Amino acid sequence: MRKIACILLCVLATTGSCDLYAQNIQKKAQKYVTDLASPEFHGRGYTFKGDSLAANYIKEKFEQFGLQAGAKSSYYQPFAIPVNTYPYKIVLAIGDDTLKIGDDYIPDPNGGYYTGSFMQVWIDSTNVKSLGEVLSKYKEAVLSNKVVFVVDDGGIDNRDKLIDFQSARYGLANYAPVIYINDKKLTWSMSQDRFKFPIFEVKSSVFSKDDEVYMDINGVYHEKYATQNVIATVPAKKKCKRKKHLFITAHYDHLGTLGTEAYIPGANDNASGIAMLLSLAEHYAANPLKDYNLTFIAFSAEEVGLMGSKFYTENPTVPLDKIEFLLNLDLQGTGNEGITVVNATLHEKKFLELAKINVENDLLVKIKKRGEAANSDHYYFTRKGVPAFFVYTMGGIQAYHDIYDKAETLPLTEFEDLFTLYTKFLESF
Repeated sequence: MRKIACILLCVLATTGSCDLYAQNIQKKAQKYVTDLASPEFHGRGYTFKGDSLAANYIKEKFEQFGLQAGAKSSYYQPFAIPVNTYPYKIVLAIGDDTLKIGDDYIPDPNGGYYTGSFMQVWIDSTNVKSLGEVLSKYKEAVLSNKVVFVVDDGGIDNRDKLIDFQSARYGLANYAPVIYINDKKLTWSMSQDRFKFPIFEVKSSVFSKDDEVYMDINGVYHEKYATQNVIATVPAKKKCKRKKHLFITAHYDHLGTLGTEAYIPGANDNASGIAMLLSLAEHYAANPLKDYNLTFIAFSAEEVGLMGSKFYTENPTVPLDKIEFLLNLDLQGTGNEGITVVNATLHEKKFLELAKINVENDLLVKIKKRGEAANSDHYYFTRKGVPAFFVYTMGGIQAYHDIYDKAETLPLTEFEDLFTLYTKFLESF
């Protein structure tokens, strides 16, 4: 199918879309993902300057492809964020067993820092409503820093009650360390905040009730961590009185390190999106659109609350009302079950055009329509009236926000077809 599609593109297209096919797009994309998800980039987070290393990598690619700097004669748009980080070794032991970070447990991103041995105070669904009584009962132990609260939500099947129960860990973390027993997948994130005491999520299969708990966790809370968006442009071939702009965006940051023992690679989220952004940037540097200026933005701080894209919408390099459309790319590494298009219900005509391109070129098995969602960097543009799609792939590997989202297991199943879909969509404006 791809060979036939490439021949047809060579015959019918005037933009040179087959050039990158000939150079093996997928092989280049795999190299981008492998590089960005490697230990050398420290999870592209806010420990060991992983974000800056990734930003420099992307800037160098933009320069190599011949794109123009897009932010005040620089490729960088600097800004600062609050973020809680764990750059030092973390130890958690239950009795005689030292647990393995990432596999057996994760620190909560909101947690504080502490070292010591503690007796367990078990809190389950039978006593969570009497939190005040629990604190009163163990007041002496809490004041002497002798207890760790162990919160177990086992047996709660009501979603609202479960959420209330889960939130108890944050209230307790103001008084003592907390362990939250988790029977589900360990999924990490980033936080702009920090509680007084540490919080750990621990798998029930490795937790031993009543044993002494030892922990050693130290970290760094940054009120103003310096990071940057990376911006580049490809001017339109045709000089027109009314400047028109299309944006292609993806976030490059991820979750960084879990102490010194583990890191979150972020191959699918979102080294794959950056791989697509770089593939499109190289293509359009050689084949500019006739009527549209293209801006490529690699956002930082998406994982810390969409802060990079929020900052951009408050400090745009292009007036927001001049942006004809924005295509945001996240989770581009699979696709065997198709893609989902966020904001499809807001821009029905453009969604139908995208779906038509897909059918006519026999690309993806499915394009799923979704409404508004604050789940990636399109969101703040949408709030300010910029037409935007956020596209992510479906199916395949389920690793997400964990130590298993690795380059070597990310298939890039539909990467070439996605590239074709995006180029034809952008060229339809």
